[in-house]
Amino acid sequence: MRTISFINLKGGVGKTVSAANFAHILAAIHNKRVLLVDGDKQGNASQYFRLYGEQDGLAALLLNPEQDILESIYTTRYRGLDVITSNMDLYTADREIYGDEGRDTARTLKSVLHQIEPDYDYCVIDNGPSIDTVALNVLVASNDVLIPIRPDDFSFSGLVDLAEQVESAKALNPGLSLRGAFFTHWQRREVFERAREELEKSGICPVFKTAISYNPRVSESTFANQPLCEFARRSWAAIQYKKLVAEYLILANSSN
Repeated sequence: MRTISFINLKGGVGKTVSAANFAHILAAIHNKRVLLVDGDKQGNASQYFRLYGEQDGLAALLLNPEQDILESIYTTRYRGLDVITSNMDLYTADREIYGDEGRDTARTLKSVLHQIEPDYDYCVIDNGPSIDTVALNVLVASNDVLIPIRPDDFSFSGLVDLAEQVESAKALNPGLSLRGAFFTHWQRREVFERAREELEKSGICPVFKTAISYNPRVSESTFANQPLCEFARRSWAAIQYKKLVAEYLILANSSN
């Protein structure tokens, strides 16, 4: 099982939509067995698949790693795609984990996911806009980090810090790779092209060729609680997310 995390320290860059659609495309288009982990206390990825509620999810697993992980995995309407949900309980869990000095809390998620490695081809993790104990668990459990980024200076400002956090996490997870950043809310404008060039020249991280264009169908899909390949399969956003997954698979397979 290969684990891919979507992380950015800034909100509003498309982490949840990207993680959710990436997971759905792996399952629906590439016929992979996929587990989507909602690592954000807001639970938006859970809502996207109509699974947000009071059920035990990631918080319960982090607080009690001896619990059977199968009790926290929920099926979606889409073949091959399951979800570990999240809600505001994750905030409480993060505080408790932070103060727990009696065990190795940074590797909890990794050990929990290890139980179901034979059952899935990919695990996709949506992460909140912060580096806390939950995010550290995500980095330690991940093989690849993908960074959704809007083409503006505010998004760029936190990218160096995030890259440093990923590098620091390699002390606990030497196999971790910052696979690259990809642009969301993209428009064919000169200023955006310059932003791409600047990021590529910076050397902070690799940059995916595929960008996700600004498209109102993306936000509409969140109200409909449907992935883009179901809600607006002919939209540019759906097509571009499929291209992003294909580009990732080529890069990941070539590095194995």
